[in-house]
Amino acid sequence: MNLLGAIHRYAIQASCATLDMIFKETSPFVAYNGYLSKTSCGSVLQIWRDTRRARGEQEEMHTDDVEMYIADLDKQQTVRVRTLGDDALFIGHNYTCCLSTQKYPKLLRNHVYFTDDDEYSLIDAKDNRRDVGILNLEDLSVTNVVSHQPWSNWPIPVWVTPSFNKIHK
Repeated sequence: MNLLGAIHRYAIQASCATLDMIFKETSPFVAYNGYLSKTSCGSVLQIWRDTRRARGEQEEMHTDDVEMYIADLDKQQTVRVRTLGDDALFIGHNYTCCLSTQKYPKLLRNHVYFTDDDEYSLIDAKDNRRDVGILNLEDLSVTNVVSHQPWSNWPIPVWVTPSFNKIHK
């Protein structure tokens, strides 16, 4: 997904790659914190992360909200959604996914788990607090899940998803 919400698809055949735009640009402004995921029921979800910068000794980023849209690829339209239902959403620098809390009951339903992915502070602000937490979409409360120890700020936080299928072989 690009900075204006367009979704592209690459088709790779042998040594040739072609690019198609399968969903038009939908955002009226350039948004740097955009993500794309499929919900557990198969809908395509566009996610836009709302952040603010807190000023102080060190400038810090804080996630306040996410805007989510179901992207209808056939009609080329988006529909705003304010809930994930029984899903939990993971967003961050390296990975975005929606998981069913029915299949993974330890996850919190209708919550967004997020890691810091502000590209401008990843390198330049290694000593700053990282924006890692869990956003409750019902009341927009945030639970911080970050250590305030300077040694834990580098490298940047990432999501790791183990493959439990391979463990049992």
